Amino acid sequence: MITSRSSSLFHRLRGDSAEGSIEKGVGSLDASTAIGSLLILILVSLLGWLYLTQASQVTTTGYHIYELEGERARLQRENAKLMLEIAELERLEDVEARARQLGFVPPQQVEYLVVTDYPPDHPLSGQLVATFGGENLALNSSQQEKTGNEAVGVALAVWWEKLISEFNIWITVQPGSAMAEGTP
Repeated sequence: MITSRSSSLFHRLRGDSAEGSIEKGVGSLDASTAIGSLLILILVSLLGWLYLTQASQVTTTGYHIYELEGERARLQRENAKLMLEIAELERLEDVEARARQLGFVPPQQVEYLVVTDYPPDHPLSGQLVATFGGENLALNSSQQEKTGNEAVGVALAVWWEKLISEFNIWITVQPGSAMAEGTP
């Protein structure tokens, strides 16, 4: 009996007997099962960590947006207060009072300095002006004698002639144009 027990124990330790392999499968894990279980546990842990990290970032970003909206509202209120203060300081009565405190007085006599041909396109006072293409065209005295539509028609004709002459100059100067190369 000792020998049969010792031989079955020997076989069990070596893993040769059928009884030993059945007992080993029920009571313990082999290496591939342990590694597979460990990998699944690591993968589940990693997914949980990623979810918690993302949820934390979303919460942090939401809180930051909330803080920025509060700051924007505060700055809008401050801007409105400053605009009110500017409006109060620009009141004519306050400006006059401040000027008097600084020693300014209303002028007793006003003198105007006349500079000839300044600005050159600016009409003289009392002179009629027609505007075409964003350009003011002052009408000379002979044109002013014409009424309404006639004066505007004359001013438009002058403007059109000026535009055509500027266009001709532009064509002449452009490289590769027929006018620049000497062919009409």
